[in-house]
Amino acid sequence: MIKISKSSFLKVFGRVFEAYERKSGIFAEHSAEVSGPQHIHCPQGIERGSPDHLYWLALVAMSDRRTNSMVLYRNFAKMFGDNPSLFVRGVLLEVETVTVLFRTYKIALPVSEIAFFIERKRHLDECFRGDPLLIYDCVKNVSELMRKLKSIARSRGIGNIFPGAKEKIFCLLAMFLRKFSGLQFADVVPVDVWVQSISVSTRVVKGKGRMSFGGLGKRLRPLMQKAFLPYLDVPGATDATWILGKFGCTLCAGKDMTTLCPLYDICRGPFERPRNQVSNKHVGMVELPPKYKRRCSEK
Repeated sequence: MIKISKSSFLKVFGRVFEAYERKSGIFAEHSAEVSGPQHIHCPQGIERGSPDHLYWLALVAMSDRRTNSMVLYRNFAKMFGDNPSLFVRGVLLEVETVTVLFRTYKIALPVSEIAFFIERKRHLDECFRGDPLLIYDCVKNVSELMRKLKSIARSRGIGNIFPGAKEKIFCLLAMFLRKFSGLQFADVVPVDVWVQSISVSTRVVKGKGRMSFGGLGKRLRPLMQKAFLPYLDVPGATDATWILGKFGCTLCAGKDMTTLCPLYDICRGPFERPRNQVSNKHVGMVELPPKYKRRCSEK
C-alpha cells in the first residue's frame, strides 16, 4: 500500500523553494530567467507579455509533454517568428500546412500531435477569443479548471477541448501566465515526474506498489499548493522543482551533487521508473521498489 507523508512533503519541497530563494547550491547557477525555456525563447518581433506572446505560450505549453523543452520552445519560437499567420485568431490551419511546418522546424512530436495542435488552436480561438487568461476565468485551481473544460467539451459534443493536455500542462501554463499577468490560481507549480520522483526518493511516498503518474499527482497537488504558499512572491520560484530535476536529478548518478542539491542528505538518489519492455519508454507509473539504488559515490 502506498502512503504519503504530508509533513515530509512540506519539509522536502520547503527546502527546495528556500534554496531557490537564497540562490544556493544548484540555484546559484540556474534560475528561471537563466535556464527556463519559456524565458529564453520568444518569437522574433513579439513583445514579452503581449497578447501574441501569451497566445504563443499557451500553444507551446500544451505541446510540452516529456520532451526536450529547451529544443521544443526554441523551435516553436522560430516557427512562429517566421510565420506570423500562425498568430491569426480564427484561422483553421490545414493538416498539410502544419505537417510541413513541424518537419521544417524539426518539432519532433508524434504524428497525432499535428491534429492536436490544430484542434487546440481552434478551440483557443473559438472558445476563449485567443486569450489563454480566459481559460482560467472563474476557476481557482486545476480541479475546477478540468471540470470547466469538460463542461465546455460536452456542450460542443467533443471528447476533449484541448486534446493531449492534462492537469500538469495547465499548471505549467498558469505558471507562465502568472509572470505576465495578475492571474490568481492555486496550482502554479506543476506536479510533474520530477516532483513525483523526488517524493519517492526522499521517502515522502512510502510503502510498496505502483501508482499512475496522474493518480499520484492528484494526491500531491494540494500539498504543493501549501508548500509553495510562502514563496509566492519569490520571482521564478515556480521553476525550482523543474530546475532541480533537469540540472540535478538527471546528473545525480554521475556527478557529485553533495553541495549542489538541497536534498542530498535525505534523498536516496536516482531510481528506476517502470518502462515498457518494447518501447523502453516510461509506462506512466511510479513504482516503489523494495530497495533503492545506491548513489554511485557510495558504491
